[in-house]
Amino acid sequence: MPTRDGSLPYLFPEVLDRYLTVTNMTPNDDLDVSSTSCGHTASYCVSAPGTDIYSAVGRFVSRTGAPITEAALNRGELSVEPGYQEMSGTSMAAPLVTGAAAVLMQRFPYMTSAQIADVLKTTATDLGAPGIDARFGWGKINLRDAMDGPGMLIAPADIPAEFYVPGSYTNTQFVANIPGIGALLDAGTPLERQCTGVECAWDVWRNNIAGHGGLTKEGMGTLIMTGANIYAGPTLVNQGRLTVNGSVTSAVSVQNGGIVGGSGTVGSLTARRGGTVAPGNSIGTLNVAGNVSFEPGSRYAVEVEPNGQSDRIQSSGSATIGGGEVAVTLENSPNLLTESEVRSLLGQQYNILTAQQGVSGQFDAVAPNYLFLGTGLSYQPTGVTLSVGRNGTSFASVAQTPNERAVAAAADALAAGNPVYESLLNSGTAGEARQAFRQLSGQIHADIASALVNDSRYLREALNGRLRQAEGLASSSAIKADEGGAWAQLLGAWDHASGDANSTGYQASTYGVLVGLDSATADDWRLGVATGYTRTSLHGGYGSKADSDNYHLAAYGDKQFGALALRGGASYTWHRIDTKRSVNYGMQSDRDTAKYSARTEQLFAEAGYSVKGEWLNLEPFVNLAYVNFENNGIAESGGAAARRGDKQHTDATVSTLGLRADTEWQVSPGTTVTLRSELGWQHQYGGLERGTGLRFNGGNSAFVVDSVPVSRDGMVLKAGAEVAVNENVTLSLGYGGLLSQHHQDNSVNAGFSWRF
Repeated sequence: MPTRDGSLPYLFPEVLDRYLTVTNMTPNDDLDVSSTSCGHTASYCVSAPGTDIYSAVGRFVSRTGAPITEAALNRGELSVEPGYQEMSGTSMAAPLVTGAAAVLMQRFPYMTSAQIADVLKTTATDLGAPGIDARFGWGKINLRDAMDGPGMLIAPADIPAEFYVPGSYTNTQFVANIPGIGALLDAGTPLERQCTGVECAWDVWRNNIAGHGGLTKEGMGTLIMTGANIYAGPTLVNQGRLTVNGSVTSAVSVQNGGIVGGSGTVGSLTARRGGTVAPGNSIGTLNVAGNVSFEPGSRYAVEVEPNGQSDRIQSSGSATIGGGEVAVTLENSPNLLTESEVRSLLGQQYNILTAQQGVSGQFDAVAPNYLFLGTGLSYQPTGVTLSVGRNGTSFASVAQTPNERAVAAAADALAAGNPVYESLLNSGTAGEARQAFRQLSGQIHADIASALVNDSRYLREALNGRLRQAEGLASSSAIKADEGGAWAQLLGAWDHASGDANSTGYQASTYGVLVGLDSATADDWRLGVATGYTRTSLHGGYGSKADSDNYHLAAYGDKQFGALALRGGASYTWHRIDTKRSVNYGMQSDRDTAKYSARTEQLFAEAGYSVKGEWLNLEPFVNLAYVNFENNGIAESGGAAARRGDKQHTDATVSTLGLRADTEWQVSPGTTVTLRSELGWQHQYGGLERGTGLRFNGGNSAFVVDSVPVSRDGMVLKAGAEVAVNENVTLSLGYGGLLSQHHQDNSVNAGFSWRF
């Protein structure tokens, strides 16, 4: 029968978890005759060898030869000499238990003394009647098994009723607090210590754990369980990582800050807010015998490999997904897939969850997700598939201007594998994508079309100017009304179009020569024809360039009705256009060129009323012109970003209302100087956009890219001087300008006319 001290837990049940009684066993695993049995202390009693233990002892020796007595001891006549002898009794058994406990405290530095006692008890070798019995208690201590962790998670139901101490074993959750190397344990108590062993960060329990209790994982460290664990209580992962590489029939719940992983089997699995499920030890499958549940705010961490392997949860029950996030990394990487890693995995699909009894619900998000690339999830009746590739962000959704959106929508329609499509997928930011859209637009084709429409005014202004010159000369007494004349004009013009948010600006220059021949008819008409050649060079955005060789043919004429003059004409211009543009963004680098023909037709008419003064002549006027530009189709060659465009036209209707003033004086007999000026208001009718329809060579989706829009209104300025050096020859020099919101055009011309 145990001593009175051994019965103390019956009076104070709260001390039982740190209390052990010990019985003495013989070498034959039987109770020594000198030892009491565990008796009523069986629930906290273990057995240990304590018979015939060869032990160090101290023996009294008399210095005087007198008998060894207490009186001799008191007189100082005795001394102690060390020696050895066989001894038996619980005094021999208890030190073995104490030594085993000391070893376990070294093995499990994160455990409390109560937990060390539980490990000793639950790993003891059962003797006598099965389970806890009055003779041997829990059985003979087994240090080898104890080194592999607890063998049972104890709850009151595990203690036979006859041995149960009321109020004991109430803490049914075994708390495995693996705090991390260097952490303080039992801080502020006499037992305060620093956890320094590797087990403070990473430990393995290999036993098959039974019992009615449960397990709570605390601390930032990792606990690995490799046994076939059948304990009945819940498994709560509150902190750190629990890796199940064996089996746990318990219901596993991952709380905020906890991670559960491994390649074993759990009874059921619930990921709560802040909890993470990360199957495998690297890549692996976590099996679930029952149901799986992901609650809002939970996380499923999936590792993937280029060979198609990935983490997986495989459930024999159902999977209920109430939200949460799927986070994707490469195997053994702590970070989400980078953009380059996503690109390397494009097209891969991974089966990350299966549930034999069905999947319901969806995750809230999947990461990473970059601009156009990322990870996505698809749901089947019994599974969830992870795919790596194009995400749901359209190219057009990051565009900011009409041109960008037009190009983006057409590029989105290209097939996967198209170099342009793939290069846009790799855009790192929305800004990079927009830069690519602008370079891909092919705006140079709209720019040259717009510039040639605008430049058509130089031809009609030259013809109108020639008619006014002839009218002025015809009024001179030195000129006969039926005289004819030939003329030539050298032209130089510089156009600047200011860009806006949608279109880049451009600079254009035009040089050339125009020549004509006209004559007055008997019925007061003057009719003529003109031809000429000009060359237009345009420099647009992003290194684009266009050149056009322009060949002109025109017919013109006028008729005067007193002070009223009516002028008009028609012209036809052939264009031979060469374009070059560069595309350089990301990994895309193209040099695309095109050669194509186009034509410009125009009709123009003007009415002017001459008011002659003593020294200054005025002419209010109004004119109207219709211009139509049409190309014969565009076909670029070069790289993947090359374009093509169908035959298409751009037209414009323009009027000018203004006032001209001129004065002349004769500087010598036969020599007259005329100064001319003009101020006008030009107005554009209809739409102001100048767009060109294009397609990618590798696609069929058409889009329209706009040049800089024309201005609704502009101011016309002109000034010039003419010198009639004799009755047959006139020289002229002039300036013309058109100033508007988006365009500033300036030109100079030098002319020569000869009458015959």
